[in-house]
Amino acid sequence: MPLSALVIDDDSDVQLLGKMLLCKRGYEVVTAGSLGELARRPALLDAELILLDFGLGEFTGLDILDYLYDLRLNAAILLLSSCSEETASHAIAAGRARGLKMLGFLPKAKLLTGLSPFLEQLQALPKPPTRDELANAIQAGHLYLVFQPKKNLQTGHIIGVEALVRWEDPQRGMLYPDTFIPLAEKSGLMGPLTWCILKLAFAQQERWQARGWDLQIAVNVPAAFLQSEHMLEKFDELTKHRTASLHYLTLELTESVGVECLGYARHILEALRQRGCRLALDDFGTGYSSLIQLYRLPFNELKVDRSFVSLIDHDSRALAITLSVVDLGKQLGMTVVAEGIENEAQQALLIDAGCPVGQGYFISRPLTAQAFNDWMAKTLTKLTHN
Repeated sequence: MPLSALVIDDDSDVQLLGKMLLCKRGYEVVTAGSLGELARRPALLDAELILLDFGLGEFTGLDILDYLYDLRLNAAILLLSSCSEETASHAIAAGRARGLKMLGFLPKAKLLTGLSPFLEQLQALPKPPTRDELANAIQAGHLYLVFQPKKNLQTGHIIGVEALVRWEDPQRGMLYPDTFIPLAEKSGLMGPLTWCILKLAFAQQERWQARGWDLQIAVNVPAAFLQSEHMLEKFDELTKHRTASLHYLTLELTESVGVECLGYARHILEALRQRGCRLALDDFGTGYSSLIQLYRLPFNELKVDRSFVSLIDHDSRALAITLSVVDLGKQLGMTVVAEGIENEAQQALLIDAGCPVGQGYFISRPLTAQAFNDWMAKTLTKLTHN
């Protein structure tokens, strides 16, 4: 299949030149001139490569980057603009901070002669994985977990971890979830992938129990997983030989994936809660943010999204939203977890607000099982000496 590309520029001549150059390199190319056009025609964004103008009338490239981030797109992005190098560097850094694949910056004046090196750079990158490759990876045991610690902010004790999946591909090396989760969602593999993650999480939890560590382990589950056929029967089969209580398992339902039938979701979640599982509403305040989910579904835990928490030390609006969610959780009798704590000032604000639990790079980055064991042992020693 030919590669697909999108040229986003409000100059029709630049659109035409970009399209011509890309078509010569074997791309199928579509164009757009504004953020509004993208919002009205989201199918345009189904591309492997995006050439993005920084200035688009009343909007900027940063507005487009925010939109691409919200859509969790995995396209490579080449900034194409007449802006200064400094402005371009800022935009590229902002895109990379959002996890977007920023190829670099090409001044418009050099489009005719300077595009080829970027295309060669892109073509030299490993090809994205296919459905069959992901299915084989699940079967062959090429997936593994890393663990981000969750800390009781009021006592300093480590109470658990969030399990995050990685793929060790023989050809591509280590792949992050944004490389293959969208593929799993589109290709019907979220069910097998989630069962695989649960099995890996249970096995690790039992190894920690053998060391005397009763740690909560949180696993992300998509709405589609809860709605899958015979889900509860399969769950019972998976857990019937577990030695660890299900009270130490937290299932995190992300609200970025809509739950179409709240009645059915409530039935499944109530059944899981009766079995002892804790239930968390993940990414609260983003995506399909919905107070009706919080009201009708039986969650124990509410996670404040990192897009707010990571800004609370210098953005008054983000702080107000975060503190409101912490207070809401308290009033509902729920544990509140703040995700994305990046520095001491943010942690101090959350402690002062009475937020019970936090996680983020300031506490620890996600760690492999062995690295977590070493980190945990040092942390316990430090707490004992204090």
